[in-house]
Amino acid sequence: MWIERSLGGNVRLVWTFPRPVMVETYDFCVFFLEQCRKWLSLDLLPGLDEGALTDPNRLLCNGGEWISTGHGDVPAAKLQSFFVKCAREFKMGAVDVVIPLDTVEAALKVKYSNFSWPGPFEAETQGPSFWIEGSESPLSAILKKEGMFTFSAHATKAFYSWAELLGNEFVKDFSDNAMTKATEDVWWDGRHFWRKVGGIYVSCEGTEMTNVFKVDCKLSSKPGKEGVSMLDQALNHIYTHNRIFGSAPFVFQQPGLIYFMGKRRLNTWSNLVKKPADEWTPWGAEGKFAPLCAMLEALFDPPEQLWYWLAWWKYFYMSGLSLTPRPGQNCFLCGGAGTGKTFTNRELVGWSVGGFADAASYLVRGGSFNSHLFEAALWALDDDTPSGDQEILHAMLKKTAANQTSPHNKKFEVDCMVAWSGRVIVTTNLDFISTKMLGPMDNTSMDKTSIFRCAAKTKFQFPPWGEMTRIRDDCMPYLLRWLVDWEVPAHIARDPRFGFASYHESSLLDQTRQASKAAPFKELLIEALNTYFEMNPTEDAFRGTVTQVIKLITSNPLNDYVVRSLRMEQTARYLEMIQREGLFRCAVETGENKMRIWVFYRTPKN
Repeated sequence: MWIERSLGGNVRLVWTFPRPVMVETYDFCVFFLEQCRKWLSLDLLPGLDEGALTDPNRLLCNGGEWISTGHGDVPAAKLQSFFVKCAREFKMGAVDVVIPLDTVEAALKVKYSNFSWPGPFEAETQGPSFWIEGSESPLSAILKKEGMFTFSAHATKAFYSWAELLGNEFVKDFSDNAMTKATEDVWWDGRHFWRKVGGIYVSCEGTEMTNVFKVDCKLSSKPGKEGVSMLDQALNHIYTHNRIFGSAPFVFQQPGLIYFMGKRRLNTWSNLVKKPADEWTPWGAEGKFAPLCAMLEALFDPPEQLWYWLAWWKYFYMSGLSLTPRPGQNCFLCGGAGTGKTFTNRELVGWSVGGFADAASYLVRGGSFNSHLFEAALWALDDDTPSGDQEILHAMLKKTAANQTSPHNKKFEVDCMVAWSGRVIVTTNLDFISTKMLGPMDNTSMDKTSIFRCAAKTKFQFPPWGEMTRIRDDCMPYLLRWLVDWEVPAHIARDPRFGFASYHESSLLDQTRQASKAAPFKELLIEALNTYFEMNPTEDAFRGTVTQVIKLITSNPLNDYVVRSLRMEQTARYLEMIQREGLFRCAVETGENKMRIWVFYRTPKN
């Protein structure tokens, strides 16, 4: 493709490949380069520097003078065939090509206008020597798998191979195409093969793969001269060079071979992120997504939350559209029944990023097989989900936002770690029991969670379900185009980690704190501290161990029955939760014998 003049006045010839070739060992790399000498006819060149050709460590200085020959990359099929050949010869040796007879028959009809066979074109049947000029006998040839055996008197020899009848290029092209089709984008994880079916990577057993090799790729299972068939050589190449260390969906990453945690993995994610419309239309009644505008404007109470939520959605959607995985906050939509929060979650946000998965079995009930969840970029959770361990749920929600690496566990397949950069949206009602799913909003979770208050009753008139899904399908591409082009207002704070700062509707934030496990204890502590500061007007703070905090609370006889069952470790945990919440002016000091001293200041925190 290029001729380059070196600084020393010598000439370098440059061939470019359409894709990288994986040479996984030094010895194989040297062998590959040595084989290029014959493949590229380099013996025709005078003064060939073999050391420069075959040394992978050799550094060459750019002479700066380059001339294009007008040729493009080496054809992909020829490169793949050459690569397979090198890999095969390095390990196993050469290949004998057996071409299916139906393929041969089609080629003979094209090349020989007088070709005619008196019956099925099958091995050991007889017919004319159509390729021999002057031969007139209708049964002067016997069809063999490797070629034609002739009795014709006009023939110069008895056996003609397919290479002689159809040309070496025909045989080589068949071998190249068959081997390329059999080995390209086919992977082995030590247990299953992986190949594309309908544009999606699927696993298959060895018997299915053998059938594909024979039927689709036309590879013969007949051993060649060295006792190895083309089918065996294709398998050997896949076992050796197409081995992966696990397969799993990596959302918002290009499907196919990727490197993760230093190893080759196969990304089986089906990229179903919806594309925006080409045409831009405005927000509101004049745009082509007016029904969705009306629904979303009626969803939030107070309404100004809508723009913060749209900023959150834009950042999430753009991550999928550009195949650039980015972490982001989990989102709570808390509102009345029938307001559209579940439709917004699943049918708008979920639709835009290629679908959603109900994550209750994993986040709430602790299911072990979670592979189906990682196919989706959005996990949905409803407040009518059967209750589980709330502490586990809250920990899992924080983990999904803070840590994108998770174990991928699927029955009967190789386990592996996976990077998941999706989001969780939780829809709840407005009552205290439902909003307990938000968990403690403290300094470890507030930056990872956005909380939006939806209306108690909607002003939007929802049409029947079928009509609503039609509106979604018709309008969503235009809404997504608007979302892509929309410039998020400056008053919505940015966040270097999550794109935009988390949003917390004030009344719901107060409600979560009032419903926390530490809330009843906090009431007792506030009353006890108020009494303490009234009795000690010169003290600017109360200092004490957990034991002394309990004594402070129980000093009021009215509290004795209430706190009788309160354990010390439970009290310590409540104090830690109160400190994380950040509403008290409190601190921790180290006292005698390295004991933890809790400090509560007189002046409340603003």
